[in-house]
Amino acid sequence: MKQALLLTWLFLTAAVLQAQTKLAFDETLPEAYLIKKGTSSSTSQNNINSMVNLLQGNVTTQTGGRPNRVPEFVVRFSQHARITDQGDKLHVKVLLNKFSVTGNVNYKGFDIGKALYPEKLTYKIKHLQGQQVLKTYTGTLPLDREEVILLDVTVPDTATGASYKLVVEEKELQYSGNSLNRLQEHLNLIHEYYAADATLNTVQQNLNKINPGDVDRIMQHDRNLRDIESIFASLHTGAFYKKLNLKQTDPLHLIIRLDRFEQQMSESRKAIAFAISTLDQQFYNKGISLMSSGNRRAAQEYFLRSVEVNPNFAPSHLELARIDFMNGHIGEATARTKDLLTKMRIDPQTQHQALGLAHDIYSTYINEGNHLTSRGDYRTAMAAYADARAMCSTIGGVRCNMPALNDGEGQAIYGVYRSIIDEGKRLLAANNLQRAEKVAGAAMAFQRQYDFVLHDAPEALELQSQVKYQYYVLFIDKGKTYLNERNFANALSQFEAALEMEQQYGFQRVPELGQLAQRAAKPVLLANLNQGYERAVSNRLTDARAVASAAVAMQARYALEHDAEVLSKYNLLRDRISTQECINSQTAYDGHIQRAKELIRDKKYLAADKAYAAALHAAEANTQCGVATYSALDGRTEIAAAVTYQRMQEDINRFVASTRYIEAIERYNESEKYYLANQVNRFGLNHISLLNFAKNNTKQPFTAAVANYFASKGEEAISIQLLTTLLDKGYGTGKTKKLQQQIGMQLALKDVQLNVQENAKLAAAKHTQNHKKLKQLAKAYEKERKHLAKG
Repeated sequence: MKQALLLTWLFLTAAVLQAQTKLAFDETLPEAYLIKKGTSSSTSQNNINSMVNLLQGNVTTQTGGRPNRVPEFVVRFSQHARITDQGDKLHVKVLLNKFSVTGNVNYKGFDIGKALYPEKLTYKIKHLQGQQVLKTYTGTLPLDREEVILLDVTVPDTATGASYKLVVEEKELQYSGNSLNRLQEHLNLIHEYYAADATLNTVQQNLNKINPGDVDRIMQHDRNLRDIESIFASLHTGAFYKKLNLKQTDPLHLIIRLDRFEQQMSESRKAIAFAISTLDQQFYNKGISLMSSGNRRAAQEYFLRSVEVNPNFAPSHLELARIDFMNGHIGEATARTKDLLTKMRIDPQTQHQALGLAHDIYSTYINEGNHLTSRGDYRTAMAAYADARAMCSTIGGVRCNMPALNDGEGQAIYGVYRSIIDEGKRLLAANNLQRAEKVAGAAMAFQRQYDFVLHDAPEALELQSQVKYQYYVLFIDKGKTYLNERNFANALSQFEAALEMEQQYGFQRVPELGQLAQRAAKPVLLANLNQGYERAVSNRLTDARAVASAAVAMQARYALEHDAEVLSKYNLLRDRISTQECINSQTAYDGHIQRAKELIRDKKYLAADKAYAAALHAAEANTQCGVATYSALDGRTEIAAAVTYQRMQEDINRFVASTRYIEAIERYNESEKYYLANQVNRFGLNHISLLNFAKNNTKQPFTAAVANYFASKGEEAISIQLLTTLLDKGYGTGKTKKLQQQIGMQLALKDVQLNVQENAKLAAAKHTQNHKKLKQLAKAYEKERKHLAKG
């Protein structure tokens, strides 16, 4: 019931409003403007001319046909003018809609009408009452919407039953530079569309050439396909693809063709990817086919390409090893077979075939070794046997005949060994000892290297012994020659070399060697003792002692311990060394004494005491020399008090440097007492008071510590003096606050006890001497005086 009443009310209200509003004027006019080339010099006409030039020769009418020589087109729209009488007001409205462009608007199959819209419209609207113009409206509006309102106003209606009319005149369509640019951009999109068509035709041809079965050039096909994919991606991202409405207009059916091309391209990519993923197998299969036809070289190329694609493809490695083996490249076949069986994952069938090849290689090495041994080419045979052994030790599963291998390798090793020994014997027979010695060493090294075969072979040791014995005899003969020439030093050198070899190699001794060595050693020993004596005289005692020590060893070595001439010379050297040592001790002692006296004159008593101690040490180092030490002992006793005082001063400075200020003050007081008690002033040393020492000290914290010390002793005036010095040197007032307060309180108590009647402020000023940085002291003094006065 309520809904029915509401609907009735709304109907009545609408009827009342409709009765109050009536249509005073309503007119709809179609408008059409021909746009073509003109001779006007206006900016709009110039832009129209440029647009026509762009279209010339490329546009047709919407019905088709040949292009106009000079294109032209018509801009159409509908104009609606209405005046509504709302009682005392008039609602005036003019709008344009239903815009379209007809004529030469088909550009290469695309309708370009919207790109030919004008940019602006200038107009004049007259509001008439009969023939009278009530009001004129002028303006310029952009034509950027499907419906453009030229006028929408409400004006008062002062007449009754008047006849109103609207007239729109002087309308002019305006084309600007933006209009020209918009058309140019649209045409560019169409050109890009046709360029994309040409590109698609080209890449379609290229795609048709892609052959996944062409394994020889599969990577080239892959690169070509990637280029095609890149070009296709650029077509999909082109501006024409996004901005032209190709779903509505696609004269070349480009969208359908692109979709088909993409599908074909995807299928090619899958085929290429599969071919590449199985390329190792395909190259292998082609290689096997070529091997079957007897083209070994071409097959090898395909097997190499297979392992280039997949370095771990075992079947291709096996075929390459076989080809190397068949071509006589045993080393290459061996290396590849070892890698195949020890470093790669391998299927059972390939492993079985590879083991068969490994056994063939092993047998080849054995046969080669046997052949080379029979020809006497032992070293090359050894290499062949070593390769065979390496095959057995590194590859499990190879069937090796170890007894045959050991026997063949043993024959080759012993053959090389015998050739080395024979060469050494030949050189020894030719008396070429140096080369014979090198060959003997090489034989010994070879025997050690192949001890498992040559463990008990005596030839190398015998050859070495024969060479060394020849050297032994040669040394003795040369020594005799030098001895006859009285060149005792060189003679002794040769005899010593012979003795050393005799001891090292256990030769049958030449009986006269000992006597010959003694005859050569004695003159050398006497010369050495004379030289040692001269060094002792020139005070080169280290060298002299070395000569004496060497002489003792030489006497024992050559049985000259009881030779009278040698003993006499040795005793002279020994005595001269002893005498020179005493002279040196006395000289050193006297030098230290003289230095001590000089230091005493400079009042450097600590250093002088050290000089006296050095003198005593020099005397005690050689007690047998009997150096008199009374001057050093007496000198130390005489300056003992000054030494102790200066040592105290050193302690003080050390304590101050290490911030041990309390210990420094205590030691300073001790030094002052010691100075007075022992009359240290007689040594020319001056002692300054602790006040002056602290005042002149560069370590301000130490000066502050001394100020505290004097304050604690009740010597406030001295403490204030030190404080003033510190503050004048820039010491922080905050660091002295507690001390100032302590001194102020102590002075206040003393003044009260002395019954000082002076005003507290004046008394504080006297104590501080009006020093600005002693404010804390003055405040504490005044405060304590007041406190004591109350008490």
